[in-house]
Amino acid sequence: MNTHNAIRLVSLLSIWMLAAQGQIFQPQLAPANFLGRITSNTVILQQPYCVFTQTCPGCEIWLVAALSTGTGNFNALVNISSPISLSVSPYPTAFLPSSAQFFLTRVGPLANFPCNTAPAFPYFTVGADGICTGINCNGVLPVGSIVSFRYLLIDPSNYTVVNMTNWGGPFNLTTLLSYQTINDGLSARSGAMVVITTLLCVAVALLLLVFFIMLCVSCCGKKDGKTVTVMSSIRIPRYDTHNLKEHVHPYDNQAYEPDAKNYSRSQTLPKSPVRK
Repeated sequence: MNTHNAIRLVSLLSIWMLAAQGQIFQPQLAPANFLGRITSNTVILQQPYCVFTQTCPGCEIWLVAALSTGTGNFNALVNISSPISLSVSPYPTAFLPSSAQFFLTRVGPLANFPCNTAPAFPYFTVGADGICTGINCNGVLPVGSIVSFRYLLIDPSNYTVVNMTNWGGPFNLTTLLSYQTINDGLSARSGAMVVITTLLCVAVALLLLVFFIMLCVSCCGKKDGKTVTVMSSIRIPRYDTHNLKEHVHPYDNQAYEPDAKNYSRSQTLPKSPVRK
């Protein structure tokens, strides 16, 4: 059994226990682990499964959403077994200063909320229609307000209130804060975040320092080298044919005879061996 099914069974058991003890059901919020059950202008409630047990063919379940002053206004206008006008407080003007401070919206037919069937999604989102213009549309609630809810069982043939639950709530909606009130200074940050930010800054500074040092060493370490002239060949104007042992005599390289002037000094000219 998964968590969602377990939550549904617990919700049904709590409703059955209240009915067995003779207590009147009141709308309740979705479980605490349900994300978004209360926002600045919406509320997620548990649907009224197995709450209205009387036989009422064709009857419908409606929800009343009222501010703190609207609960008294509704109680003064509506009673069990008395007719009700579904347009008594239309949504578009329901929360104006001169209005009744409540509105009615349709939840669904009574036949859709039996006791012997586990619902697939046992929750009702108040404000699911957003900003709407219908008389009984499921519009958003005033931002940051305090609201209460109750379910009604209405016979659509004569618009008579057959039964109703107690008021559930009041519930405080989330209040929006201005961005100017958000403290983004160091005092609003955790110690761990400050330490991590400091370490990252130091690491970046060290990397930049190492890069700068390597750049300086690379630029300053270059030396101006002299171009080495490579001779294409060794120019030997005169040499001895020492491998010819019988007739050893100097050999003049005729290819370099025109350059004899470059070797005019005795230090540069090869010397002939002295014959005995």
